[in-house]
Amino acid sequence: MRSDKTVVEIKLDALSHNLNVIRMKTMGRADCIAVVKANAYGHGAAAVAKHLEEQGVRWFGVAFLNEAIELRDCGINASILVFFEPDPSSCVDLFFKHNLTPVIHDIRAALAFSEAAYRYNRVIPVHLNVDTGMGRVGFQHSTAAAQILQIGEFRNLHLQGIMTHLANADLADKAFTHHQLQKFTDTIAVLKEKGLVFDCIHMANSAAVLDFPDAHFNMVRPGIMLYGYGPAEDRSELKPVLTLKSQIIFLKSVPLQTPISYGSTFKTSRNSVIATVALGYADGYNRLLSNRGGVLIRGRRAPVVGRVCMDLFMVDVTDIEGVCPGDEVVMLGVQGSEQITASNVAEQTGTISYEVLTSVSSALKRVYI
Repeated sequence: MRSDKTVVEIKLDALSHNLNVIRMKTMGRADCIAVVKANAYGHGAAAVAKHLEEQGVRWFGVAFLNEAIELRDCGINASILVFFEPDPSSCVDLFFKHNLTPVIHDIRAALAFSEAAYRYNRVIPVHLNVDTGMGRVGFQHSTAAAQILQIGEFRNLHLQGIMTHLANADLADKAFTHHQLQKFTDTIAVLKEKGLVFDCIHMANSAAVLDFPDAHFNMVRPGIMLYGYGPAEDRSELKPVLTLKSQIIFLKSVPLQTPISYGSTFKTSRNSVIATVALGYADGYNRLLSNRGGVLIRGRRAPVVGRVCMDLFMVDVTDIEGVCPGDEVVMLGVQGSEQITASNVAEQTGTISYEVLTSVSSALKRVYI
């Protein structure tokens, strides 16, 4: 556990609100695969999944097997789709033990699951991933239909779902997204002509849920929007779920030209009051915020001064009256009429809101409100 002065608050009502936005966008016609990989984008996978399951979510998506097992160990009963597994032949038994649904990217993996299912005398549902332009994993579009038909002959597999992943759905220019959609629907049409029909068809990530209804089909896979952010920019209809806050642990008055932190990259330009905050880059507060970031204290913005340290950083509170040790410091979230979002921080550090959220250390205490 890191400093007990720092806490990550997760607002479950905001999570519910964002789920309802997804249901509104899909008009209730598409089931939701709630993506809770990477510790639910830093929000705490077990608690987030439990709340969403109580809200009627019947599917969860994770990146790797260990994330799925964690959800099962925490009592999640919904279907869990495992997007990637580098070597399924080495861990295929665990899919049966924990009742998990694999995504199949090639014939080798399909064969491993087929043989294991035959050995267990069970039928395992699988989803097949067609690479329509992401260039990451999956059956190449040009040969996907033929390979999937071949897999359809394998024993003890139920080809439950087919999917693809959109590469550019967050861009204003939707030409490539239309191109991927066409490839995907062409593959589905060829397979349907051969008598292969899927119960689950999904390609829409958060960007497509928000802005590309043609990609909704009968399932969608929202991730970042569950947590209150649009893929490209903040969306007014979404509510950020995570608040990151700490406390002032030390306060000092210093004269003009006092250097602050490593490298003396900042020197005071006046007699100043400097506050030390119990958070650092080991907690996920990016070192690129040195001399650039800002926080909220007593409803006012205070600039980060000097380099962010591993466990601490400093802010200039000269212009904020009445500041005391123990005062709340908000790095992400709302205080008074002011707000700092993950998108704001991402813009300052040259990254995306996804990275800001997933960088919040899992060692920090999370409180679910």
